[in-house]
Amino acid sequence: MAYWERSLKPTRWAGNRGDRRSVSGMLLMLCGAPVVWRSTFQKTVALSSTEAEYMALSDCVKECIWMRRLLKDIGADQVGATVIYEDNQGAMALANNVDYQAHTKHIDIRYHFIREKVVSNEVELEYMDTKNQLADFMTKGLSSKTLSYLMIRSNVGPKLETSN
Repeated sequence: MAYWERSLKPTRWAGNRGDRRSVSGMLLMLCGAPVVWRSTFQKTVALSSTEAEYMALSDCVKECIWMRRLLKDIGADQVGATVIYEDNQGAMALANNVDYQAHTKHIDIRYHFIREKVVSNEVELEYMDTKNQLADFMTKGLSSKTLSYLMIRSNVGPKLETSN
């Protein structure tokens, strides 16, 4: 049985000053260890921070589904939904609402598959306040103290040695 501690994905809307593409970050952890982490510019320009988060959420869901299939192939089926921690309530509302919404008709259909995965209970979205998002170090300029703290908490950064 697989245990996903967290899947996190903050986004920095319109972060690239040249073409205004947003920056997405993703951190997938399994049993407290990071197994996937990355930071990339999104392929298209988002019209709002909610849309940018929704696009990043789509990438995160795809990675989670791939990881679930890999775990199943090696005999470590995941029981229950993969929990994805999201700090944008608008993106969560889009993912949880399967009804037609006129204000989202411009969003490419490839992103709406998130809704299907939520309904099928493969993924579950939980709200997490931005200040608690461990993957923030991949999308934002942070103070060295905050950067170090987040990297250590996510087990991505080096461990600090303490003398006895």
